[in-house]
Amino acid sequence: MADGDEQTSQLESALAQEQQRLEKLWDAYEQQEQDLNASLDRINRLESDLETKQAMVQSLEELLSERDSHIRELEIERQRQAKVEAEYAPRVDSLEEKVADQTEKYDRLLSITQEMEEELEFAKQAVRARDGWFNLNVSSLEAIAAISKEWRSIQSGNFPAPSSGGGPSGSKADFISAVSKIKGLGKVKAEQLYDGGFHTIETLKAASLDDVSGVSGFTKLTAQKTVDGAKSL
Repeated sequence: MADGDEQTSQLESALAQEQQRLEKLWDAYEQQEQDLNASLDRINRLESDLETKQAMVQSLEELLSERDSHIRELEIERQRQAKVEAEYAPRVDSLEEKVADQTEKYDRLLSITQEMEEELEFAKQAVRARDGWFNLNVSSLEAIAAISKEWRSIQSGNFPAPSSGGGPSGSKADFISAVSKIKGLGKVKAEQLYDGGFHTIETLKAASLDDVSGVSGFTKLTAQKTVDGAKSL
């Protein structure tokens, strides 16, 4: 009986040891399973990262391809521009020379223009001075011209007729004063008649329409009014 109990005790001890060994194996199995799951999760993350990186690599390759294509296009355009530049460079140089020549000519013309403007201003001042002097002395010049004309007429044997009591004596002022009273005339027209050679009322009365209309500033109508009006003076 003691042998049976001892054998039972040994079996129980062996069973307990085996149970402990199995528990340890189970714990080891569970740990290995956890490690395996962790490894699988890590593998999944790595695969996801790999796919992401592959997508990025593909995008970068596409960008590089587009960049290379753009670079080739730019190189072709640069070569074309270089060809155009080489073709037009002589023309540009020629145009620059022409521009420089035209600029020089323009500068010379500008200088000449400035000199001409100074000369023109001087000429304008001279003309204004001459006109001022002429306006101040025109009456005297006309009087001298009339006297000279009468003197040449007398030297030619054309003696003036004696003045009558009803007309002016022949002076310009008296003639203008008398003739300007004719309706439709005035001092300007009277002075034109005097300058035209009519110095007395008698010569004006005896004149024809052609004689009077031949005076500067007179028409046939004005001449008719002048002749008719002179007869009433």
